[in-house]
This record gives sequence, C-alpha cells and structure tokens, in this order.
Amino acid sequence: MTEPDSAHPWDAAGRRRGFGGLPRPRYLPMILMYHAIAEVAEDPNKLCVTPGRFAEQMRWLERSGLRGVGVGALVDAMRDGRERGLVGITFDDGYTSVLEAALPELQRRGFGATAYVISGRLGGTNDWDEGPSWSLMSADEVGKLAAAGIEIGSHSATHIRLAGLSAEQLAAEVGASRTDLAALLGAEIRGFCYPCGSMDAAARRAVRDAGYDYACAVEAPPADVGLMALPRIYVGQQDGAARMAVKRRLYRSYIAYRGRRA
Repeated sequence: MTEPDSAHPWDAAGRRRGFGGLPRPRYLPMILMYHAIAEVAEDPNKLCVTPGRFAEQMRWLERSGLRGVGVGALVDAMRDGRERGLVGITFDDGYTSVLEAALPELQRRGFGATAYVISGRLGGTNDWDEGPSWSLMSADEVGKLAAAGIEIGSHSATHIRLAGLSAEQLAAEVGASRTDLAALLGAEIRGFCYPCGSMDAAARRAVRDAGYDYACAVEAPPADVGLMALPRIYVGQQDGAARMAVKRRLYRSYIAYRGRRA
C-alpha cells in the first residue's frame, strides 16, 4: 500500500509525522493481545482465556461503545482519522481454539480480528514452549478463518526470536512467510507480528522491506513505535470487565511505561 507522503500522517519509517517523528501515545488506539481461547487444565504461561471470560470481555467492549476490528482495518482507519471507537483484536500463534471458540463470539457481535499464524508450523503444535502441547490450525482451518472475515497475518515461519538474526535468516522468517501465506490464501498478507515480541532495527527493516504494511510488537520503546512496531496490551483470564475498563483508561501510560522497559 503506497501513498504520497502528503496523503497520510505516517513517514517512510512507519512513524507518526510531527513531534520529531515520534508518535504521541494518544494517537494509538488500544490493541488487545490474545493467544488461545480455551478451557485448559494447565496454563503456566497464562496464554489461555476461557470462552466464557472472552465473551465477557467482548461484551464489555460492545457496552463501552467500542468495536473490535483487525489491525489492518485499524491502520486504515488511523490513516483516515476514523479510529475513534475502534479497538484492535489480535491472536498470536494460530491456535485451533481461535477458530472453534473465538470466531463464533466475534461473529455474534460483528467484530473483526487478526490472527497471526506461523507459516511453517500449520497443523503442528506449540513445541517452542515449555509446557502443555496445544494444536495449531491447519492450512485448511486458516483458510476457513480467513473466509469468515478474520485477517490473517504472519507470525514468522518458525516462531524464532528475530532480534540478532542475520539478513538471510530474517528473509527466511519474514519474507518467505508472507509469500507462503499469500499463496495459501490467494490474498495479500498485510500484517506481521514479532514472535515473543523480539525485534530490533534489522527485524523492523526486514518486515518493511518484505512488503508488510504494518507490524505488531508487544513492548516497544517510544522512539520505535510506529507502523513497524505497533504496541499491544496483554489480555488474560484475570481480566474481567472492571479490569478491562482500567486497562482502557490507563492504556496510553501503560504502553509508554512498558516501552521504556523494552
């Protein structure tokens, strides 16, 4: 997606124009970070939200006058100044529970979302984690999620930490993943998500050079925040409606604080 510099407020490095090239947090809508939506016996990394709790969180968004959207749609709205009332919803890793449990709840409320999948692990498991084994969507299941209107983005080829990788490794993880997913879905892959939130300047450059329109991080130093490093806030099982309201109210200061620690 290429536009003249005067047509939108983002510069070539993916940073908000003005204020010395640094985006002020008030320009950044809230982006929620999920992983699996499931009832599990063991969850040492706190990656799962039960379907009941997820429904409560989505109900809170709706009652708060907010609408969940995919990050690609959110970026488009930000470019046009239409982001008010929108919240990005993201799912990392591509767990089958996103299709089975999250999708029906999103559809019930007319919400969108983005699922970041690992192109080289479709149909596999999360064997990069120490802990319980959970299934990842197959190629066919990813296709079903996309057909239902959920944006599909890349979470790299193998879920390796990208910071410190060579240019060749980055090309294999970042560029090849975009190519493979585009071939699978017959559609452009606009978004990338850094595995484990691991990124450096070379990784962000590789993502931009591979043709992605935006990328999601976890924590990002203020100087790095922009289209190639959109910060997100973790949502877990403990986040009922009251905690979601607090997270919304404190979101801008939260991402600024966490970014300084990154």
